[in-house]
Amino acid sequence: MRLPATKFIVFNAAAGLVGVAALVTAVKTVLLPASIAPCTERYHSMTGFALERAGAALTAADLQASLGGKDVGVIDNITIGPVKDAPAPLAISVALVKAAGSAQGAADKGGATFPWEPRVLQGKTSACLSYQVLLPASFDFHRGGALPGIGGADAGEQGDKFLARLAWRPKATGGATVRVTENGTSSALPAEREGFEFPRGKWVKLEQEVVLNTPKKSDGVLRVWVDGTLAIDRADMIYRAKPDVTISGVSVDVFYGSSPDDVQAASPKDAKVWLTPFEVRWQ
Repeated sequence: MRLPATKFIVFNAAAGLVGVAALVTAVKTVLLPASIAPCTERYHSMTGFALERAGAALTAADLQASLGGKDVGVIDNITIGPVKDAPAPLAISVALVKAAGSAQGAADKGGATFPWEPRVLQGKTSACLSYQVLLPASFDFHRGGALPGIGGADAGEQGDKFLARLAWRPKATGGATVRVTENGTSSALPAEREGFEFPRGKWVKLEQEVVLNTPKKSDGVLRVWVDGTLAIDRADMIYRAKPDVTISGVSVDVFYGSSPDDVQAASPKDAKVWLTPFEVRWQ
């Protein structure tokens, strides 16, 4: 049966719209692939960083005693205890003291850094780190600062290593900085193509996935989720040039600037940052 001209036009227009919609969907599928599930849903072997012993919260002295002298600022700037409305019974509080001047040392600057290196991670080439962080509502992002992230090294004390450290950036954004040391030479670059919004005044869940690259190839993975939303997705990272560089653990860093000695980026005012116990997963 022949359709009237007006019906024929409407039919063709509808078919055209369906075709355009299908084309848009196909393009979106190519350009915007389905978001990858957070690594905590895909990595099933797990261990946690304990903040208590025999039912009592650790003290800063307890924590420092287990670190073999590899810490900065733990005694001066860390306390462990309950925090109101925290998502865990105990949390780590890290004090960031106001800058005392350009001559101040790392100990006066505030913040802390120490390693957590569970034996189960030794030799692994992929890992997943998760924790929650609270930046107070009045937190000043200033020139940026460091948060805990996954690191690795070879067997030598002065050998090659890498650190994929999470970070807060200026203008209330977040990101990650990857520092690689090879043959005694270090380089550090931001990993995010654009920063993600970093909320203040609320607990924020951070999840980080690191998959090491094939030595000398740019096929390493770095992903970061913020409250379950994928914020950084890189599959072109170079963490190592040698196969004996593997994951060693977590560098627990909280300080303004790019390192504990970066006194020019010290806190513009006294502040605190809170962290829940860390969890690492592996496959």
